[in-house]
Amino acid sequence: MRESRYRVSGMAMLRLAAIAVLLSPASALAQETQSSEFALVDRIVAIVGDVAIPFSRLEEEINLMRAQGMRVPADSVQLARFRRDLLDRLIDEELLVQQARRDTAIVVEDADVQRAVEEVMRRIRQQFRSQLEFERELRRSGFGTVEEYRRWVAERRRRELLQDALVRKLEQEGKLRAVQPTQAEMRAFYERVVEQQPPRPASLTFRQIVVQPQPDSSAVLRAFMLADSLARAIRGGADFAQVARRFSDDPATRERGGDLGWFRRGTMTPAFEDVAFRLRPGYVSSPVRTPFGFHIIQVQRAEPAEIQARHILIAPEITEENARRAKETADTLVALLRRGASFDSLARLHHDPTEESFVANVIRDSLPAGYREALAGAKEGDIVGPIVLERPGGDLRYAVVKVEQVRPEGPYTFEELRERIRAQLAREGALRRYLEDLRKRTYIEIRLP
Repeated sequence: MRESRYRVSGMAMLRLAAIAVLLSPASALAQETQSSEFALVDRIVAIVGDVAIPFSRLEEEINLMRAQGMRVPADSVQLARFRRDLLDRLIDEELLVQQARRDTAIVVEDADVQRAVEEVMRRIRQQFRSQLEFERELRRSGFGTVEEYRRWVAERRRRELLQDALVRKLEQEGKLRAVQPTQAEMRAFYERVVEQQPPRPASLTFRQIVVQPQPDSSAVLRAFMLADSLARAIRGGADFAQVARRFSDDPATRERGGDLGWFRRGTMTPAFEDVAFRLRPGYVSSPVRTPFGFHIIQVQRAEPAEIQARHILIAPEITEENARRAKETADTLVALLRRGASFDSLARLHHDPTEESFVANVIRDSLPAGYREALAGAKEGDIVGPIVLERPGGDLRYAVVKVEQVRPEGPYTFEELRERIRAQLAREGALRRYLEDLRKRTYIEIRLP
Protein backbone atom coordinates (compact mmCIF):
# COMPACT_ATOMS: atom_id res chain seq x y z
CA MET A 1 0.00 0.00 0.00
CA ARG A 2 1.58 3.30 -1.06
CA GLU A 3 2.05 6.24 1.28
CA SER A 4 0.77 8.58 -1.45
CA ARG A 5 -2.63 7.02 -0.98
CA TYR A 6 -2.94 9.02 2.23
CA ARG A 7 -1.57 12.31 0.93
CA VAL A 8 -4.88 13.59 -0.37
CA SER A 9 -4.82 17.05 -1.91
CA GLY A 10 -7.14 19.74 -0.58
CA MET A 11 -8.96 20.17 -3.90
CA ALA A 12 -9.42 16.44 -4.33
CA MET A 13 -10.77 16.10 -0.83
CA LEU A 14 -13.35 18.78 -1.52
CA ARG A 15 -14.55 16.66 -4.45
CA LEU A 16 -14.36 13.34 -2.60
CA ALA A 17 -15.38 14.39 0.92
CA ALA A 18 -18.89 13.11 0.32
CA ILE A 19 -17.47 9.65 1.01
CA ALA A 20 -17.02 10.47 4.68
CA VAL A 21 -20.42 12.10 4.90
CA LEU A 22 -22.17 9.15 3.26
CA LEU A 23 -20.39 6.46 5.21
CA SER A 24 -19.71 7.91 8.64
CA PRO A 25 -22.33 7.89 11.44
CA ALA A 26 -22.71 10.88 13.80
CA SER A 27 -20.16 9.34 16.17
CA ALA A 28 -17.65 9.08 13.23
CA LEU A 29 -16.66 5.53 14.09
CA ALA A 30 -15.61 4.39 10.60
CA GLN A 31 -11.91 3.96 9.80
CA GLU A 32 -9.74 2.06 7.35
CA THR A 33 -8.06 -1.25 8.08
CA GLN A 34 -4.42 -0.82 8.96
CA SER A 35 -1.68 -2.90 7.29
CA SER A 36 1.67 -4.10 8.50
CA GLU A 37 3.10 -2.45 5.38
CA PHE A 38 2.75 0.90 7.15
CA ALA A 39 5.81 -0.03 9.14
CA LEU A 40 7.82 0.26 5.93
CA VAL A 41 6.51 3.57 4.62
CA ASP A 42 5.11 5.56 7.54
CA ARG A 43 5.75 6.62 11.13
CA ILE A 44 3.78 4.60 13.68
CA VAL A 45 1.90 6.72 16.21
CA ALA A 46 0.09 3.93 18.09
CA ILE A 47 -0.21 0.17 18.37
CA VAL A 48 -3.51 -1.40 19.43
CA GLY A 49 -3.20 -5.11 20.05
CA ASP A 50 -1.31 -6.23 16.95
CA VAL A 51 -2.50 -3.38 14.70
CA ALA A 52 -0.41 -0.28 13.95
CA ILE A 53 -1.90 3.16 13.38
CA PRO A 54 0.34 5.35 11.16
CA PHE A 55 0.76 9.12 11.30
CA SER A 56 -0.70 9.37 7.79
CA ARG A 57 -3.97 7.94 9.18
CA LEU A 58 -4.27 11.00 11.40
CA GLU A 59 -3.55 13.30 8.47
CA GLU A 60 -6.17 11.56 6.34
CA GLU A 61 -8.85 12.17 8.98
CA ILE A 62 -7.78 15.80 9.39
CA ASN A 63 -8.00 16.34 5.62
CA LEU A 64 -11.51 14.86 5.62
CA MET A 65 -12.53 17.18 8.44
CA ARG A 66 -11.19 20.23 6.62
CA ALA A 67 -12.96 19.19 3.42
CA GLN A 68 -16.24 18.93 5.34
CA GLY A 69 -15.80 22.46 6.70
CA MET A 70 -14.87 21.45 10.24
CA ARG A 71 -12.45 23.64 12.15
CA VAL A 72 -8.91 22.33 12.55
CA PRO A 73 -6.52 24.35 14.74
CA ALA A 74 -3.75 26.23 12.96
CA ASP A 75 -1.68 26.90 16.07
CA SER A 76 1.01 24.22 16.50
CA VAL A 77 0.29 23.64 20.20
CA GLN A 78 -3.46 23.36 19.66
CA LEU A 79 -2.92 21.18 16.57
CA ALA A 80 -0.77 18.77 18.59
CA ARG A 81 -3.52 18.50 21.22
CA PHE A 82 -6.09 18.04 18.43
CA ARG A 83 -4.04 15.21 16.92
CA ARG A 84 -3.77 13.49 20.30
CA ASP A 85 -7.55 13.67 20.82
CA LEU A 86 -8.07 12.32 17.31
CA LEU A 87 -5.63 9.49 17.96
CA ASP A 88 -7.57 8.53 21.08
CA ARG A 89 -10.69 8.29 18.94
CA LEU A 90 -8.94 6.12 16.36
CA ILE A 91 -7.70 3.83 19.12
CA ASP A 92 -11.24 3.48 20.44
CA GLU A 93 -12.50 2.64 16.96
CA GLU A 94 -9.81 -0.01 16.50
CA LEU A 95 -10.69 -1.51 19.90
CA LEU A 96 -14.34 -1.84 18.83
CA VAL A 97 -13.46 -3.39 15.47
CA GLN A 98 -11.17 -5.93 17.09
CA GLN A 99 -13.79 -6.81 19.71
CA ALA A 100 -16.46 -7.20 17.01
CA ARG A 101 -14.21 -9.52 14.99
CA ARG A 102 -13.63 -11.68 18.06
CA ASP A 103 -17.38 -12.08 18.58
CA THR A 104 -18.50 -15.00 16.43
CA ALA A 105 -22.14 -13.87 16.71
CA ILE A 106 -21.36 -10.70 14.75
CA VAL A 107 -21.36 -11.20 11.00
CA VAL A 108 -21.18 -8.46 8.39
CA GLU A 109 -22.58 -9.75 5.12
CA ASP A 110 -20.66 -8.94 1.94
CA ALA A 111 -23.96 -8.11 0.25
CA ASP A 112 -24.68 -5.37 2.80
CA VAL A 113 -21.24 -3.86 2.25
CA GLN A 114 -21.53 -4.02 -1.53
CA ARG A 115 -24.98 -2.40 -1.57
CA ALA A 116 -23.61 0.53 0.41
CA VAL A 117 -20.52 0.77 -1.80
CA GLU A 118 -22.57 0.81 -5.00
CA GLU A 119 -24.74 3.60 -3.65
CA VAL A 120 -21.68 5.65 -2.68
CA MET A 121 -20.02 5.06 -6.04
CA ARG A 122 -23.18 6.12 -7.84
CA ARG A 123 -23.52 9.33 -5.84
CA ILE A 124 -19.89 10.35 -6.03
CA ARG A 125 -19.71 9.56 -9.76
CA GLN A 126 -22.62 11.93 -10.38
CA GLN A 127 -20.45 14.83 -9.19
CA PHE A 128 -18.23 14.49 -12.26
CA ARG A 129 -19.09 15.28 -15.84
CA SER A 130 -17.43 12.16 -17.23
CA GLN A 131 -15.88 8.86 -16.17
CA LEU A 132 -12.51 10.17 -17.37
CA GLU A 133 -12.72 13.21 -15.08
CA PHE A 134 -13.72 10.96 -12.19
CA GLU A 135 -10.74 8.64 -12.73
CA ARG A 136 -8.36 11.60 -13.12
CA GLU A 137 -9.49 13.01 -9.78
CA LEU A 138 -9.00 9.62 -8.14
CA ARG A 139 -5.41 9.43 -9.44
CA ARG A 140 -4.69 12.92 -8.12
CA SER A 141 -5.98 11.73 -4.75
CA GLY A 142 -3.54 8.82 -4.63
CA PHE A 143 -5.83 6.03 -5.88
CA GLY A 144 -4.42 4.11 -8.83
CA THR A 145 -7.74 2.80 -10.14
CA VAL A 146 -11.48 2.98 -9.54
CA GLU A 147 -11.32 -0.55 -8.15
CA GLU A 148 -8.71 0.50 -5.58
CA TYR A 149 -10.97 3.35 -4.51
CA ARG A 150 -13.93 0.95 -4.34
CA ARG A 151 -11.96 -1.35 -2.01
CA TRP A 152 -11.06 1.62 0.21
CA VAL A 153 -14.70 2.61 0.50
CA ALA A 154 -15.75 -1.00 1.12
CA GLU A 155 -13.29 -1.46 3.97
CA ARG A 156 -14.42 1.74 5.70
CA ARG A 157 -18.03 0.62 5.37
CA ARG A 158 -17.27 -2.87 6.68
CA ARG A 159 -15.53 -1.47 9.76
CA GLU A 160 -18.42 0.88 10.41
CA LEU A 161 -20.90 -2.00 10.21
CA LEU A 162 -18.81 -4.11 12.57
CA GLN A 163 -18.77 -1.37 15.18
CA ASP A 164 -22.48 -0.65 14.79
CA ALA A 165 -23.30 -4.35 15.16
CA LEU A 166 -21.18 -4.66 18.30
CA VAL A 167 -22.77 -1.63 19.94
CA ARG A 168 -26.29 -2.85 19.10
CA LYS A 169 -25.50 -6.29 20.53
CA LEU A 170 -24.10 -4.78 23.73
CA GLU A 171 -27.20 -2.62 24.12
CA GLN A 172 -29.54 -5.56 23.52
CA GLU A 173 -27.66 -7.62 26.11
CA GLY A 174 -27.80 -4.79 28.64
CA LYS A 175 -24.01 -4.43 28.74
CA LEU A 176 -24.11 -0.72 27.86
CA ARG A 177 -25.87 1.09 30.66
CA ALA A 178 -26.68 4.72 29.96
CA VAL A 179 -24.74 7.27 32.02
CA GLN A 180 -27.13 10.20 32.47
CA PRO A 181 -25.43 13.58 31.88
CA THR A 182 -25.84 16.57 34.15
CA GLN A 183 -27.57 19.74 33.03
CA ALA A 184 -24.20 21.50 32.97
CA GLU A 185 -22.69 18.80 30.74
CA MET A 186 -25.62 19.05 28.34
CA ARG A 187 -25.36 22.83 28.18
CA ALA A 188 -21.59 22.68 27.64
CA PHE A 189 -22.05 20.16 24.83
CA TYR A 190 -24.63 22.41 23.17
CA GLU A 191 -22.34 25.46 23.34
CA ARG A 192 -19.50 23.42 21.90
CA VAL A 193 -21.37 22.07 18.87
CA VAL A 194 -24.13 24.56 18.07
CA GLU A 195 -22.00 26.60 15.69
CA GLN A 196 -20.97 23.45 13.81
CA GLN A 197 -24.57 22.41 13.22
CA PRO A 198 -26.33 23.33 10.00
CA PRO A 199 -29.08 25.89 10.59
CA ARG A 200 -32.53 24.67 11.50
CA PRO A 201 -34.49 24.70 8.23
CA ALA A 202 -37.62 26.80 7.84
CA SER A 203 -40.64 24.83 9.05
CA LEU A 204 -44.39 24.97 9.51
CA THR A 205 -46.93 23.58 11.95
CA PHE A 206 -50.50 23.36 10.71
CA ARG A 207 -53.86 21.67 11.12
CA GLN A 208 -55.89 20.50 8.19
CA ILE A 209 -59.28 19.21 7.16
CA VAL A 210 -58.96 16.83 4.23
CA VAL A 211 -62.20 16.35 2.34
CA GLN A 212 -62.55 13.04 0.51
CA PRO A 213 -65.05 12.69 -2.35
CA GLN A 214 -67.86 10.37 -1.26
CA PRO A 215 -69.20 7.74 -3.67
CA ASP A 216 -72.87 7.39 -4.54
CA SER A 217 -74.82 4.68 -2.75
CA SER A 218 -75.12 2.70 -5.98
CA ALA A 219 -71.32 2.68 -6.37
CA VAL A 220 -70.96 1.48 -2.77
CA LEU A 221 -73.39 -1.34 -3.42
CA ARG A 222 -71.58 -2.42 -6.60
CA ALA A 223 -68.23 -2.46 -4.76
CA PHE A 224 -69.69 -4.54 -1.93
CA MET A 225 -71.23 -7.05 -4.33
CA LEU A 226 -67.93 -7.47 -6.21
CA ALA A 227 -65.97 -7.87 -2.97
CA ASP A 228 -68.48 -10.42 -1.67
CA SER A 229 -68.35 -12.46 -4.89
CA LEU A 230 -64.54 -12.47 -4.82
CA ALA A 231 -64.48 -13.63 -1.19
CA ARG A 232 -66.83 -16.48 -2.09
CA ALA A 233 -64.66 -17.41 -5.08
CA ILE A 234 -61.53 -17.56 -2.92
CA ARG A 235 -63.29 -19.72 -0.35
CA GLY A 236 -64.28 -21.96 -3.26
CA GLY A 237 -60.65 -22.47 -4.29
CA ALA A 238 -59.62 -19.40 -6.32
CA ASP A 239 -56.02 -18.30 -5.74
CA PHE A 240 -55.97 -15.26 -3.42
CA ALA A 241 -52.83 -13.71 -4.93
CA GLN A 242 -54.10 -14.02 -8.50
CA VAL A 243 -57.46 -12.47 -7.57
CA ALA A 244 -55.61 -9.61 -5.82
CA ARG A 245 -53.45 -8.91 -8.86
CA ARG A 246 -56.50 -8.77 -11.10
CA PHE A 247 -59.05 -6.92 -8.97
CA SER A 248 -57.43 -5.09 -6.03
CA ASP A 249 -57.56 -1.28 -6.03
CA ASP A 250 -54.60 -1.00 -3.61
CA PRO A 251 -51.63 0.01 -5.81
CA ALA A 252 -49.16 -0.60 -2.98
CA THR A 253 -49.96 -4.32 -2.59
CA ARG A 254 -51.69 -5.37 -5.80
CA GLU A 255 -48.59 -6.66 -7.61
CA ARG A 256 -47.51 -8.51 -4.46
CA GLY A 257 -50.74 -10.47 -4.44
CA GLY A 258 -52.16 -8.29 -1.67
CA ASP A 259 -49.32 -9.01 0.77
CA LEU A 260 -49.24 -6.62 3.73
CA GLY A 261 -46.37 -8.34 5.59
CA TRP A 262 -46.25 -8.43 9.38
CA PHE A 263 -47.94 -5.65 11.37
CA ARG A 264 -49.04 -4.84 14.91
CA ARG A 265 -52.17 -3.18 16.23
CA GLY A 266 -52.30 0.53 15.56
CA THR A 267 -50.88 0.17 12.05
CA MET A 268 -54.11 -0.22 10.06
CA THR A 269 -57.51 1.46 10.35
CA PRO A 270 -59.56 0.27 13.38
CA ALA A 271 -62.26 -1.49 11.35
CA PHE A 272 -59.64 -3.45 9.41
CA GLU A 273 -57.72 -4.44 12.56
CA ASP A 274 -60.84 -5.47 14.48
CA VAL A 275 -61.47 -8.19 11.90
CA ALA A 276 -57.88 -9.08 11.03
CA PHE A 277 -56.78 -9.75 14.60
CA ARG A 278 -59.81 -12.02 15.19
CA LEU A 279 -59.33 -14.11 12.05
CA ARG A 280 -57.74 -17.52 12.35
CA PRO A 281 -54.85 -18.16 9.91
CA GLY A 282 -56.07 -19.35 6.54
CA TYR A 283 -59.63 -18.05 6.88
CA VAL A 284 -60.98 -15.48 4.40
CA SER A 285 -63.09 -12.63 5.77
CA SER A 286 -66.35 -11.28 4.43
CA PRO A 287 -66.02 -7.74 2.98
CA VAL A 288 -64.84 -5.29 5.64
CA ARG A 289 -65.69 -1.63 5.04
CA THR A 290 -63.19 1.12 5.85
CA PRO A 291 -62.80 4.67 4.51
CA PHE A 292 -60.81 3.14 1.63
CA GLY A 293 -63.54 0.75 0.47
CA PHE A 294 -64.21 -2.97 1.05
CA HIS A 295 -61.41 -5.33 2.07
CA ILE A 296 -61.16 -9.10 1.79
CA ILE A 297 -58.66 -10.17 4.46
CA GLN A 298 -56.73 -13.38 4.94
CA VAL A 299 -54.38 -13.89 7.88
CA GLN A 300 -51.46 -16.14 6.93
CA ARG A 301 -49.56 -16.37 10.21
CA ALA A 302 -50.23 -15.07 13.71
CA GLU A 303 -48.05 -14.32 16.73
CA PRO A 304 -49.25 -12.98 20.11
CA ALA A 305 -48.54 -9.35 19.20
CA GLU A 306 -48.56 -9.28 15.39
CA ILE A 307 -49.95 -10.96 12.30
CA GLN A 308 -48.95 -11.54 8.70
CA ALA A 309 -51.86 -10.90 6.35
CA ARG A 310 -52.90 -10.04 2.83
CA HIS A 311 -55.93 -8.23 1.47
CA ILE A 312 -57.88 -7.26 -1.62
CA LEU A 313 -59.34 -3.75 -1.73
CA ILE A 314 -62.40 -2.95 -3.78
CA ALA A 315 -62.92 0.81 -3.80
CA PRO A 316 -66.29 2.31 -4.84
CA GLU A 317 -66.09 4.33 -8.04
CA ILE A 318 -65.63 8.07 -7.58
CA THR A 319 -67.20 10.13 -10.36
CA GLU A 320 -66.38 13.66 -11.48
CA GLU A 321 -69.62 14.77 -9.84
CA ASN A 322 -68.48 13.27 -6.53
CA ALA A 323 -65.18 15.15 -6.82
CA ARG A 324 -66.98 18.40 -7.69
CA ARG A 325 -69.17 18.15 -4.57
CA ALA A 326 -66.10 17.51 -2.39
CA LYS A 327 -64.45 20.61 -3.86
CA GLU A 328 -67.56 22.67 -3.10
CA THR A 329 -67.52 21.39 0.49
CA ALA A 330 -63.85 22.39 0.85
CA ASP A 331 -64.59 25.87 -0.57
CA THR A 332 -67.39 26.26 1.97
CA LEU A 333 -65.08 25.22 4.82
CA VAL A 334 -62.53 27.85 3.82
CA ALA A 335 -65.20 30.55 3.86
CA LEU A 336 -66.59 29.42 7.24
CA LEU A 337 -63.16 29.27 8.88
CA ARG A 338 -62.23 32.73 7.61
CA ARG A 339 -65.43 34.00 9.24
CA GLY A 340 -64.38 32.49 12.57
CA ALA A 341 -66.08 29.08 12.63
CA SER A 342 -64.66 26.42 14.95
CA PHE A 343 -61.94 24.44 13.23
CA ASP A 344 -62.41 21.44 15.54
CA SER A 345 -66.15 21.29 14.97
CA LEU A 346 -65.78 21.35 11.18
CA ALA A 347 -62.96 18.79 11.33
CA ARG A 348 -65.16 16.34 13.25
CA LEU A 349 -67.78 16.59 10.52
CA HIS A 350 -65.66 16.60 7.37
CA HIS A 351 -62.08 15.37 7.93
CA ASP A 352 -60.99 12.14 6.24
CA PRO A 353 -59.79 9.94 9.15
CA THR A 354 -57.17 8.26 6.96
CA GLU A 355 -55.28 11.57 6.64
CA GLU A 356 -53.19 13.41 9.22
CA SER A 357 -55.06 16.21 10.94
CA PHE A 358 -52.07 17.84 12.70
CA VAL A 359 -48.64 18.29 11.11
CA ALA A 360 -45.93 19.61 13.45
CA ASN A 361 -42.64 21.27 12.50
CA VAL A 362 -42.56 19.94 8.95
CA ILE A 363 -39.65 21.30 6.89
CA ARG A 364 -40.99 23.58 4.17
CA ASP A 365 -38.77 22.12 1.44
CA SER A 366 -39.93 18.58 2.27
CA LEU A 367 -43.61 19.35 1.74
CA PRO A 368 -45.32 17.86 -1.35
CA ALA A 369 -45.42 20.34 -4.21
CA GLY A 370 -49.11 21.22 -3.74
CA TYR A 371 -48.63 22.14 -0.08
CA ARG A 372 -45.30 23.87 -0.70
CA GLU A 373 -46.71 26.20 -3.35
CA ALA A 374 -49.94 26.97 -1.48
CA LEU A 375 -48.15 27.68 1.83
CA ALA A 376 -45.20 29.60 0.38
CA GLY A 377 -46.18 32.98 1.83
CA ALA A 378 -48.51 31.83 4.59
CA LYS A 379 -48.50 33.51 8.01
CA GLU A 380 -49.60 32.21 11.39
CA GLY A 381 -53.39 32.08 11.57
CA ASP A 382 -53.90 32.01 7.80
CA ILE A 383 -56.56 29.74 6.30
CA VAL A 384 -55.20 28.27 3.06
CA GLY A 385 -56.90 26.13 0.45
CA PRO A 386 -58.45 24.12 -0.86
CA ILE A 387 -55.19 22.38 -1.81
CA VAL A 388 -55.70 19.62 -4.37
CA LEU A 389 -54.04 16.36 -3.27
CA GLU A 390 -53.63 13.51 -5.72
CA ARG A 391 -53.19 10.13 -4.07
CA PRO A 392 -51.78 6.92 -5.61
CA GLY A 393 -54.24 5.58 -8.14
CA GLY A 394 -55.39 9.08 -9.12
CA ASP A 395 -57.83 9.68 -6.23
CA LEU A 396 -58.29 13.34 -5.30
CA ARG A 397 -58.58 14.95 -1.87
CA TYR A 398 -59.01 18.61 -0.93
CA ALA A 399 -57.07 20.00 2.04
CA VAL A 400 -58.10 23.08 4.00
CA VAL A 401 -55.18 24.24 6.14
CA LYS A 402 -54.90 26.47 9.20
CA VAL A 403 -51.32 27.63 9.82
CA GLU A 404 -50.43 27.37 13.52
CA GLN A 405 -46.73 28.25 13.54
CA VAL A 406 -44.15 29.56 11.08
CA ARG A 407 -40.49 29.19 11.97
CA PRO A 408 -37.81 30.76 9.75
CA GLU A 409 -34.41 29.20 9.20
CA GLY A 410 -32.07 29.76 12.14
CA PRO A 411 -29.88 28.11 14.79
CA TYR A 412 -31.35 25.37 16.97
CA THR A 413 -32.06 26.37 20.54
CA PHE A 414 -30.91 24.33 23.53
CA GLU A 415 -34.51 23.38 24.32
CA GLU A 416 -35.03 22.02 20.81
CA LEU A 417 -31.97 19.79 21.11
CA ARG A 418 -32.16 18.95 24.82
CA GLU A 419 -33.49 15.39 24.53
CA ARG A 420 -31.26 14.52 21.60
CA ILE A 421 -28.24 15.80 23.52
CA ARG A 422 -29.29 13.87 26.62
CA ALA A 423 -29.64 10.64 24.65
CA GLN A 424 -26.35 11.10 22.82
CA LEU A 425 -24.34 11.92 25.96
CA ALA A 426 -25.94 9.04 27.89
CA ARG A 427 -25.01 6.62 25.09
CA GLU A 428 -21.51 8.05 24.78
CA GLY A 429 -21.03 7.73 28.53
CA ALA A 430 -21.99 4.08 28.43
CA LEU A 431 -19.69 3.42 25.48
CA ARG A 432 -16.85 5.32 27.14
CA ARG A 433 -17.13 3.12 30.23
CA TYR A 434 -17.03 0.00 28.04
CA LEU A 435 -14.00 1.31 26.13
CA GLU A 436 -12.16 2.03 29.36
CA ASP A 437 -12.53 -1.64 30.23
CA LEU A 438 -11.31 -2.68 26.76
CA ARG A 439 -8.26 -0.46 27.13
CA LYS A 440 -7.34 -2.17 30.39
CA ARG A 441 -7.46 -5.58 28.68
CA THR A 442 -5.68 -4.64 25.43
CA TYR A 443 -2.03 -3.85 24.72
CA ILE A 444 -1.85 -0.19 23.66
CA GLU A 445 1.33 1.73 22.92
CA ILE A 446 1.16 5.42 22.02
CA ARG A 447 4.16 6.90 20.19
CA LEU A 448 2.74 10.30 19.26
CA PRO A 449 4.77 13.02 21.02
